[in-house]
Amino acid sequence: MRERTNFVILAWLSLAVLVCYANSLFGEFQFDDYNVIVNNPRVHSWSSWLEGLTLGIRPLLKVSYTINWMMNTGVIGFHLTNVLIHLANTFLVYLLAKEFIRPQWQAQKLMNAPFFAALLFAAHPIHTEAVTYICGRSSSLMTFFYLAAMRTYIYGRVQQNNLKIYFLTPLLFIAALSVKETAVTFPFALLLWEHICGGKWQRSVRQLWPSFLVLLAGGLVFIFSHSYASQMVRSLELNSLTGNAATQLDAFSYLLKQWIIPVALNIDADLKLQRDLSESAQPLMIFVVLFCLTLVFWRRRPWVSFAIAWVMLQLIPLHIFLPRLDIANDRQLYLAGWPIFLSLVIELTLVLNQRSLRFAVVVILATYSSLTVLRNRDYATEIALWEDTVKKSPHKARVHNNLGYAYLMSQRIIEARREFTTALKMDPSLYKARYNLYRADDELSASQLKTESGR
Repeated sequence: MRERTNFVILAWLSLAVLVCYANSLFGEFQFDDYNVIVNNPRVHSWSSWLEGLTLGIRPLLKVSYTINWMMNTGVIGFHLTNVLIHLANTFLVYLLAKEFIRPQWQAQKLMNAPFFAALLFAAHPIHTEAVTYICGRSSSLMTFFYLAAMRTYIYGRVQQNNLKIYFLTPLLFIAALSVKETAVTFPFALLLWEHICGGKWQRSVRQLWPSFLVLLAGGLVFIFSHSYASQMVRSLELNSLTGNAATQLDAFSYLLKQWIIPVALNIDADLKLQRDLSESAQPLMIFVVLFCLTLVFWRRRPWVSFAIAWVMLQLIPLHIFLPRLDIANDRQLYLAGWPIFLSLVIELTLVLNQRSLRFAVVVILATYSSLTVLRNRDYATEIALWEDTVKKSPHKARVHNNLGYAYLMSQRIIEARREFTTALKMDPSLYKARYNLYRADDELSASQLKTESGR
């Protein structure tokens, strides 16, 4: 198969993204969307955004929300922006995958692997949380600047362009950090790329010093910014270092299973906070096996080693020292998962003939697309989302409270009271559920009085 032009590739990728996410465009605002966007005046005008620069976090993310709000296109404008960001990321995955296979053995045979990997990235249902959920934009937009910085650095290396290496790359890294702090892994990701693609550590460090300088400056900003510092302190108080390691290994194992079998995606997974590594024996074993495979395949199958090392880098180290309030979200795999698609396609390419390969990719793509379209339906309304989540996390108090709140906002008071009561039985200290129950009782009393007075 002859190599396609970038325009043709982009057209096919656009079609794949459209098929998967067309039904996401008419979904409602959900959950955190109200606090972060709808009821947040700091993203409703440019003057308010400027005033809030020193008071909040993620300024570039808020810029994107402000642009959408000022365009006055309603919720569909936010959704369309998310879909376009996903398309841009899909194309960046194609470009990076193309650069990755260039120095590999049998590169000519792997010519179509980047295109197929990008198609699978476009369609995988685990990305719905980063695309269909509007607040998931923090992950997808950060990924855009992160991957764009990688592409700029790699092309700068190939072209020996110092402007791209020493200026544009760190500038895009700053942009990624301004969207989401988890972009701090970027310099280490470049080191991984260089080493797996046969580069020299010494030369890499010399060319990466601006990105490490940005990392140092970003760390100082996080430490001395009250907004960032308070979040870090709250995060550090959650658990011990050993407990964090056990919890993140558990989350790592859970997310890999979600990627492999994406039939029960969950916006609020019921994962437990672990206190000791002895509580995470199976996830620890999975980690050790994968780590050993990384070493075994480092030279013979570098794409496998790269995929495993990349996903470990993105999912484990940072959250051991700064654990998440939510242990695991599907959107964590948005940046972490793209090399897995490339590795999968390369392995299929090496063992199948062209006809069988195309058939396998079509089957996987059709499966992913169908699951993505179905998952988008769960985001159609807040009630649909939390009813689905309650089925998957029935023993989590917060999930019942969120469903109750969705019912309350739709004036389904009896159902709301039921969910708030269930939440309080599971966790009597959940003050939000108690407050919401008081609200539901007040509205029920007001409704009864109105009914009686109308008789």
